[in-house]
Amino acid sequence: MPTKLLVLFLTLAAGNAMAAPRVWTSTDGRELTGTFVKADATTVTVTRDNGKSVTIPLTQLTADDQKFVTTRLAELEAGKAAAEEAAKKPKGSITYKLSDGSEKWPEDRKKRIVDAMEQAIGFLNKHGDFKKEVIANNSPGTPTADANIGGWINWGGSISRRVAIHEIAHTLGIGTGDKWMENIKEGRWTGKHAIAQLQEFDGKDAVLHADRQHFWPYGLNQDSESSKENDLRHIKMVQAMRKDMGMR
Repeated sequence: MPTKLLVLFLTLAAGNAMAAPRVWTSTDGRELTGTFVKADATTVTVTRDNGKSVTIPLTQLTADDQKFVTTRLAELEAGKAAAEEAAKKPKGSITYKLSDGSEKWPEDRKKRIVDAMEQAIGFLNKHGDFKKEVIANNSPGTPTADANIGGWINWGGSISRRVAIHEIAHTLGIGTGDKWMENIKEGRWTGKHAIAQLQEFDGKDAVLHADRQHFWPYGLNQDSESSKENDLRHIKMVQAMRKDMGMR
């Protein structure tokens, strides 16, 4: 039996949900009816009809019973591995494509745009739960970059992962949502969800500033604002502000 199965256990609740009572037979012919609860490399624990549990050394059971335990542990290991793999997969589903004519873009700019988009979307999908189809467009005449709620991003003079995260936020409603301005009064965001999120980060006196296009702190409006922690907080702030605007 693989070593990694030694510490693999099934809880009683899960076992009862998945297994039916089984007749267990000892090597000397004695029988016991019970439901599989858990097992390791040397023992199996079963629950009898009266609710009492008994732990049996595997060496005292028939080959068929030992095979049943080995198979069950393998199934549990496969389920555990599948769950761990699922947890690694991105939660969100932001996707992107390049605008028409991208085959004619200068290769250096195309590579930079693709790299920025891949890095940003990978990060957002891993840590956030957004759904959006985005189109990246090469726009050398744009001073920095801009984006709209429709999902269009113009890449101008600033191309980086931080800029991509910031511009994707615009496609998600930051500065572009129908109810963006409804949540701003005298330069401050008034939506309760985003305020609560900011105060969780920075304390009860924290103030969330906003204008017609941006918010701060954690808006990633400048390179100096970006850090491992701030980028993660940006995601939570965007999620909270979307909630304030009635966006899901």
